[in-house]
Amino acid sequence: MRRLTLGLVALLLCCAVAMAAAEEKKPEPAKKLDGKELFKINCKSCHGAKSAHGEFTPMTYIGEQWERFFDEKLAETHKAVVDSTRGAQPLLKLITPADLKEMRKWCVDHAADSEHPMTCG
Repeated sequence: MRRLTLGLVALLLCCAVAMAAAEEKKPEPAKKLDGKELFKINCKSCHGAKSAHGEFTPMTYIGEQWERFFDEKLAETHKAVVDSTRGAQPLLKLITPADLKEMRKWCVDHAADSEHPMTCG
């Protein structure tokens, strides 16, 4: 009986250690990026200073122009853009709707005619 009790205690102790180790290995949730960081990741590689595609920052356009760009032009002008740094995936498939919304808000909020114009340098 004593062996059985010691065996059960040892088994429970091993289970507790295994559960604690599994809990420690859980990945941390991804940090939610703001519009500025998303713009840097998704846009600046092709639209930085001295870029052949033209430098773009929120101050490139006024708010209304950014709205029109995101509503009418982005899908057409970027449909063939591939991000070679992220597995040669089409850029527009890599950007989630939530990320697109954040980038749009950041561009409009910091456009040339806004109260807080800003670049993303």
